[in-house]
Amino acid sequence: MNTERRYATRYNFGAIAEVIDLDQSRDLVSLTRDLSVSGVFVKTTTPFTSGTVVRLRITYSGEQFAAIGKISANVTPTGMGIVFTEIEPNDRATLEKWLSQGEG
Repeated sequence: MNTERRYATRYNFGAIAEVIDLDQSRDLVSLTRDLSVSGVFVKTTTPFTSGTVVRLRITYSGEQFAAIGKISANVTPTGMGIVFTEIEPNDRATLEKWLSQGEG
């Protein structure tokens, strides 16, 4: 039983994600699986450990979104959840635009 509660609606969202571990200078480029106002799930067979602080850049249809986040408890053999912790206003606007397109 999954006891992790999600407070934001998640939308299927395939985009390119670059994730950089800010402590150990590791990075990976992969694809997103789903996206919400509070976070994203990134597909990878080499997820970072829960609690790792990362810089994230998502590229979709020629636009970019950047944020600082933390790897959530949702770490699986197929990927990792990232909770956004810092988003600049212009990046928040891009995120909200993408999510509003996902509702249609």
